[in-house]
Amino acid sequence: MKGKRQSTVEPVFGTLTQFLGLRKINTIGIKQANKVMHMAAMAYNLKKYLKFTQKRVKSGAGMLALLFCLKKRVYKLEKLFLRNFKIANYRDKHTLGVEQEWEDGQ
Repeated sequence: MKGKRQSTVEPVFGTLTQFLGLRKINTIGIKQANKVMHMAAMAYNLKKYLKFTQKRVKSGAGMLALLFCLKKRVYKLEKLFLRNFKIANYRDKHTLGVEQEWEDGQ
């Protein structure tokens, strides 16, 4: 059982930690950590898939079509994962308040 685990799971985690920089998950909550792990798994799988398709696809047109398809899918996945996040930039809020005070003072 240990030999099977070493040959299937540990190389994946080794690649994630060494080459993709996933040494620590800096999120709060299980759901956010789960999303990080899913994104890392997708990156690992895309890397393997691209290595496989580069050997298979000989023409430049075929590779271009493949890259376009992958780009669309990654965009959809990114949109799916990040649709619930509301990004608020502190500096924008702070400067907005200062500009309003400055305009009110004139």
